[in-house]
Amino acid sequence: MLDLFFWLFFMLLVSIAVKYWYRRTHTPGLKAFLHVLAFLGVLVHEVAHYAFNNLFGVKTGRIKVKYRSEDKMRVAPHGSVGLPEFERNSFLQTFVGSVAPLFVSTFLFLFCLDVIFNVETEAWVNIVAIVFCVSLFIGSEPSGQDMKLIGKTFKRDPKYSVFQIVLVVASGLIVWLFVDLYFIYLPFEVLYYIEYFLFVILVYFILKITFWIIGSCFNALRRSKFPSIKLLTRRRRFKMFAPRKLKEKEAQW
Repeated sequence: MLDLFFWLFFMLLVSIAVKYWYRRTHTPGLKAFLHVLAFLGVLVHEVAHYAFNNLFGVKTGRIKVKYRSEDKMRVAPHGSVGLPEFERNSFLQTFVGSVAPLFVSTFLFLFCLDVIFNVETEAWVNIVAIVFCVSLFIGSEPSGQDMKLIGKTFKRDPKYSVFQIVLVVASGLIVWLFVDLYFIYLPFEVLYYIEYFLFVILVYFILKITFWIIGSCFNALRRSKFPSIKLLTRRRRFKMFAPRKLKEKEAQW
């Protein structure tokens, strides 16, 4: 479980370094080749946004991936995913959707490592895997806009956002301490990381539903009225057994 966090942190650092190198490179032939890789990385980046947002119940708009800038004057691979109802998203939905490219790129990178080192393939397959890894490095880092959306959603409802963070941390600890999936044979190492990721999501929803049930029961008990007890009160007895024709003084009691 801890290995996954190591690979995510490694992927983030390498992505920052590779993207900086990509922006600083000016050699014509190399720059053109990096533009193509950047476009592929942006494609993976936006598809990850789109897939995770839909997986977590976020309404999405059109997905756009462009090779040139908006004015079409220069090469600038970029993309976007529309969020028409962003105001309705919770902190966790925004966080997962924003960092989705880092998760997806890390899983794909680990898959490429399995292909290169653990699978007997042709040399050209390994070369393609290495080149694809470079494109993943360029596109895996969450953008500045992604980070702004996370902060904006957190500020909208800090208490509930902290509650979601606590549930995620608790889910991760429970999976780390009590779940061991290595007795199941899987052909690639990366599939174990994906399994742990899915189990964290599953435990999170179990904890959330459990707390929701407990909270609902507590609120129901707190707001409930007990007619049998009220029947024993003086006012209730008076209303039940008073004569039909009451004097004005008695009615005001």
